[in-house]
Amino acid sequence: MGKLPPTELITPIPDERRREILRQTLATAPEPSRIRVFAYGSLIWSPCFDVVEQQRATLHDFHRGFSIWSVIARGTPEQPGLGFALEEKQGGACVGVVFTLPEGTGEEELWPLWEREMWTDTYTPTWVKVDADGSDLSALTFVVSPDHFQYAGDLPPEEKAKYIVKASGRYGTCYDYLADTVMALREQGFQDPDVEELFTAVQALRN
Repeated sequence: MGKLPPTELITPIPDERRREILRQTLATAPEPSRIRVFAYGSLIWSPCFDVVEQQRATLHDFHRGFSIWSVIARGTPEQPGLGFALEEKQGGACVGVVFTLPEGTGEEELWPLWEREMWTDTYTPTWVKVDADGSDLSALTFVVSPDHFQYAGDLPPEEKAKYIVKASGRYGTCYDYLADTVMALREQGFQDPDVEELFTAVQALRN
C-alpha cells in the first residue's frame, strides 16, 4: 500500500478480455433495457456516453478516495499521479451523479466507457443501488480492487499532494483532474470533506 508498482506490470488489458468483461457485465444487468451509470469522479463532468437524464444520488457503504496510481492518463511511470477510486466502506456514503443512458444502450455504446475505465483491471464493474431523491435505482459503477498493484491506499493528504502537483499525463495534469472534479462536486452542491482537505493541501503546495 502506498508503493508504486513496477512499471513493467502496468499494462493494458487486451481488447478481447475487455470485451469479455463488458459482455459479462451487461449479461447481469438488473434492467437490461435501462442502463444507468453512477459517476463519482471525472465522469461527473466528462461523461463518455449519451445521457437522457441525470440525477444527484448517494451510494451507501462506499467511499470516494484519491487512491490509485495514474501513470498514463494523469502521470507517467517516472512521475506518477493519482486518480479517484470507489472503495467499499461500511457505514460510508459517496455522493455523485447517476446518469440514465438511452434505451437500448448496449455493448458498442458502452465501449468508450470500458476503454476509459477498464484500461487495466484496477476496477471491477459493479451493479449497485443508489438513492436518488428517495428512489432506489440500479446503476453501474467501477469499484477499485484493493489488492490490485495500482491501488495506492489511503496515503496522507500531504503525501498525495506531492504527487498531484508534479504529475502530468496523456490527458493533462493531475492537478486539473482533481480541480475539475472538485468544481463539479461543488456545482452539484455536494460536500466531500476528504476531497476538500486534499484540494486544500494541493493548493498550499502550489502556493
